[in-house]
Amino acid sequence: MPSEMYIKVRALLYNILIVLLCPLIVTVFALKYLYETFIKKNELKNIAGEVAVVTGAAGGLGKCIAVELAAKGCHVAICDINYALAESTAKEIASKYGVTAKAYQVDVTKNKDIEELNEKLTKDIGAATILVNNAGILLHSDPFNPRVEDLQLMVNVNFMSHFLTNRVFMKNMKEAKRGHIVAISSVSGLVILPFSEPYCSCKTGVRTLMRSLRAELMIENMKYIDCTTVFPYFLDTHGTVKQLAADSGFADVYPALKGEEVAKRVVQGMLRREVEITIPGLMMLTYRLVGLLPAKAQDWLLYMWCSNISSYSRVIQALKKE
Repeated sequence: MPSEMYIKVRALLYNILIVLLCPLIVTVFALKYLYETFIKKNELKNIAGEVAVVTGAAGGLGKCIAVELAAKGCHVAICDINYALAESTAKEIASKYGVTAKAYQVDVTKNKDIEELNEKLTKDIGAATILVNNAGILLHSDPFNPRVEDLQLMVNVNFMSHFLTNRVFMKNMKEAKRGHIVAISSVSGLVILPFSEPYCSCKTGVRTLMRSLRAELMIENMKYIDCTTVFPYFLDTHGTVKQLAADSGFADVYPALKGEEVAKRVVQGMLRREVEITIPGLMMLTYRLVGLLPAKAQDWLLYMWCSNISSYSRVIQALKKE
């Protein structure tokens, strides 16, 4: 058995080797990306005729994604806690795109609801091989002193639900030997927003969950199941979020995104089999570069960034009053 010192030295050498190889790896993958994007132009994935589950799809970004999937020929399950609105959305999509669209009332925090959804959907339309985990909660009623119940709900909806839905619908994908899982995270899963610890933690957790899932699928040689994680900026599909972005000054840094343009980019990324998507795209470059800095330097940059947003302190005071 190797000595403890030998193991430590070997681990150190491995880390040094990885650091030395990083520039070469970056160069190879950059050239590969340019080749596949502008020269080879890989054939886009065909999802026509497949059944897609979209959570939180009655309105907002979820609805926009469901519309884009229907436009590509997908049959869609409009899943939401708000059944009346989900039913209206399903009828709208079905009449416009000629696909099967059906509403389902689902609480994504309950495993029983998700298992029943899979059973009903399989009987109604067919086995779902596309899953879009979009359901989410952004704000607490009291952002600075949320109740334990509110914290648990956010964790369950924004993070735990991904485990539950992935586990149920991956069974379909393994049987069909095809599938795609899309996780809607947030730019807050890459860069931190102050006074949003629960939300940022959940969205960062989603990124790690999807990275782990990709690794497991590679190890198990299940290359027929694709995974895409999406990190969008503030969207204008939620009135409160749109107002917060405007009042805080974040909308002055970059305008709030339209749900339709984000949905188009999400589905485009699916068809290209992209692994991670930031919207806008430059966010990923910024995140990668900042990640090279020491933790204290990253904290200082975050402080300077927030301090330069003139009205941010006023929003904090307004939230405290609420």
